[in-house]
Amino acid sequence: MKPKEMFYKAHGLIFSFPAKNICRIQSEEACGAVQTIAAEFDGKAKEHREHLTVMQAETGNAVSLKPEGGHYSVFVSKKKFKAIFLNSAGQAVCTLVKAKVNAGKSSVSLNLDRKEHVFGLGQRFDGVSQRGKEFRIWAEDRWNVTEDNSYVPIPFFMSTAGYGLFMNRFEAATFNIGKKEPARILVVSESRVLDVYIFLSPDPKDITAGYTRLCGKTPLPPKWSFEPWICRHDRLKELATPEKVRVVMKKMEEHKFPWGVMLMEGWDTYNGSTYAGLKEITAELHSLGKKAMVYEACGRLNKDVWKWHDAKEKYFIKNLAGGVDVKEAPHFNPGDAPDRRTSVFLDVTDKEAVGWWLNTVWGKLLNEIRLDGAKIDFNEEMPEDGIKLKGLKYLKGFHQYYPVKYNILMYRNFNSKRPEGGVHFARGGGICSNRYHFIWMGDQSREWTRLKAIVSASLSAGISGIPFMAHDLGGYIPKREGIEDNETEVFARGTELAVFSPVVQIHGTVPWPYEFPEEIRAIYRFYMELRYEMLPYITDQAKKCVKEGLPLMRHLYLEYAHNKRVRSVEDQYMFGENLLVAPVLGPVDKRDIYIPEGDWMDIWTGKRIKGPCELKGFEAKLDRIPVFAKAKAVSSPAIKKILLKTMPTQ
Repeated sequence: MKPKEMFYKAHGLIFSFPAKNICRIQSEEACGAVQTIAAEFDGKAKEHREHLTVMQAETGNAVSLKPEGGHYSVFVSKKKFKAIFLNSAGQAVCTLVKAKVNAGKSSVSLNLDRKEHVFGLGQRFDGVSQRGKEFRIWAEDRWNVTEDNSYVPIPFFMSTAGYGLFMNRFEAATFNIGKKEPARILVVSESRVLDVYIFLSPDPKDITAGYTRLCGKTPLPPKWSFEPWICRHDRLKELATPEKVRVVMKKMEEHKFPWGVMLMEGWDTYNGSTYAGLKEITAELHSLGKKAMVYEACGRLNKDVWKWHDAKEKYFIKNLAGGVDVKEAPHFNPGDAPDRRTSVFLDVTDKEAVGWWLNTVWGKLLNEIRLDGAKIDFNEEMPEDGIKLKGLKYLKGFHQYYPVKYNILMYRNFNSKRPEGGVHFARGGGICSNRYHFIWMGDQSREWTRLKAIVSASLSAGISGIPFMAHDLGGYIPKREGIEDNETEVFARGTELAVFSPVVQIHGTVPWPYEFPEEIRAIYRFYMELRYEMLPYITDQAKKCVKEGLPLMRHLYLEYAHNKRVRSVEDQYMFGENLLVAPVLGPVDKRDIYIPEGDWMDIWTGKRIKGPCELKGFEAKLDRIPVFAKAKAVSSPAIKKILLKTMPTQ
């Protein structure tokens, strides 16, 4: 026995335990993705290592590694590679049958039990359970598509066997979850360095929280960011001038629709000739107690506005000829970009360029105009070919690294200049995206299948360490040709869903809320009023999410891991720790609902329900979203405030 080892080497790999229930396996002492971000933003990259007890197995064919005081150990074979992670009872929790680097790629393979569920892998539109699927970790603009990839793929998953796995590299990777071989998980990274973390716990909340803590602290969004937002598609230009903004404000007032944030997508954000008007309308919004945000495209700055910002070519990424027009990564959506269009991107590896961007370009917008934040679009288009950077030569992984670094820089800039906290709202990201406030899930049409996809993506992202995943209320564009869904009903149900989610944002090219019949306007008005009554609950739960590393909108498995029934429930969720939400995601006024163990209360009727139980054909008229509060929480001030709105006569 060799006590007090900090790491163990075998099969060309380094085994260490950064925490008592977390094992790291590396092919070399390289700086991984989270360490790269930590070094840049926290000033540190070195990781703590637990002391290990290393023991020879009785057969002499393996060694046991156990962190001091830990409940888990790993048996590593000496001949053919195998690493078996055991709990304190000696039961195998996770078995790696392969971990190697070959031909410039790294890979791991794990056993997959026939009853095992696998969740996570970032924002997944095609279901929360990932078993039987294969996909590439490479962020893409998945314009109104629910299959395969997404805007926020994250190389982290959680198994119901009691472990999680994280590939700590920005390079693209492929995850095959029992599709090629039903009893195997295969992960192949395009990195020449293997760097994998194994998180071990019977409590999935510990696993998600462990991953989130590794990536860095999530900032607490300011209270005002949970109020309803107004936004519109850029090309419509309906929020492009003070006069147009006032038209929308007047309409919202006429219909008594409460709101708190004006996100002026369509405003020419970097055109200095519009700044007098932008300053004027921002001051007007602030005088009314509202917040003002604008829209931008992830560090792009067209040459026609350079004159307003003292821009220089040296601040931007170069193509191989030395110019600043860079071909974007291939787009998934050919209608958006049939060929690789060109853009001018800020070089985030150049400290001088970053300082100019934050202090000169955004100094005007934040210090002089007094904006409260921005919506940051098109985070998925950074190429890894045909470019030259000032501070980086190795380009693999830059596609995923660029938006994460850019968005963290922008969040910190916003937050440092707003006394109530500036808000950052991004589309796209990956590893360490929990270091900025909100991510929204791109573009969906106003259809029932897209409401289902929104729930799926929210729950998957939450398991993957993204605590505040947002979406466009009720869809971003009208239904597709040939779809017979009633868009009015989808909007009503989408309104209900959005109110029980992190952000309420109307957006897109679909009708405004005030353009619907009065029956639907009344539903929208009621739920916006309810949202304001929910703010104490939401802000309290958001604080807990940030502290504990958990999502606000969470899969039932996170709260009821021992209950096998909840593993397959993908159309319900917990909103915070005390509200069970069962949204209506189809053209029906009844739905089946599973109530987990415990005592619950229907927030609309006050009826008490004891779980676990199945509610078959539960009534859910168009103006009602089924929601149940934990009985033990109904006396809390935050829940009482909600009930005064949902049960005013009781």
